[in-house]
Amino acid sequence: MAKKKIFRIKKILLGVSIMIFASAASIPLIVNDSIFGVSEEIIETIILFILLIIAYAANLLYLREVNRLRRYQVNLEDRLQDTFKYIGSVNLQMEEMKQAFANFKKYPESKKDIRTVFVYFSEKILSMVNADWVILRIIDVKNERTVREDKFIRHENGSAVLKIENKEILAGKKRVNGYSVIHSDQDNLNIKACCILPAKLNNKDQEFFIRSMINQLEMLYIVFSSLSNNSKLKTKNLSFKK
Repeated sequence: MAKKKIFRIKKILLGVSIMIFASAASIPLIVNDSIFGVSEEIIETIILFILLIIAYAANLLYLREVNRLRRYQVNLEDRLQDTFKYIGSVNLQMEEMKQAFANFKKYPESKKDIRTVFVYFSEKILSMVNADWVILRIIDVKNERTVREDKFIRHENGSAVLKIENKEILAGKKRVNGYSVIHSDQDNLNIKACCILPAKLNNKDQEFFIRSMINQLEMLYIVFSSLSNNSKLKTKNLSFKK
């Protein structure tokens, strides 16, 4: 598109140049006598000077427009490259999401199972975000207490974490003490799952993918709590049998 515009501008400039040269060549034919007491030579010089100014202005406008179109083309190519990179990153994250949602063939029934779930989601989140650690926390909405919390670090020496109050998380804050907080969407449950990261998220898509994982983590924990309570209840009832 830019090349077509440049070619069109070149044609216009060529036409203007031909008209200017033709006008300059025909000055002696047009001006053949003095006007208002001004000599013929001075009039021809003034007309020639005006034509030169027009030619200079037309050339200046041409160069300015060409530079603008070239900058536009460069910016467009940069945007296309950024778009391709973005699409590639989204495809990778979509693949991570598919794996995250497809790898659970049964609901967690034991502490070992729920630990595996927490480890699995932490690994997926750390694979998407350039962060040294991640905290997955389950909060009791009624009393604002932490039901379960697990910290997963990328390296052996995890950095210290400032205290993050559950009250601030339940208030819906996305940044607490400089940390990123992504919590689940559901508002009508007794618990709230959240993810705490030391780094800012790159974009809204990254936040969406992590939030989707936290939503699933929350539901799996509810199922785990239900199955665990049923198992305890059955064990308790069996213990009274004679």
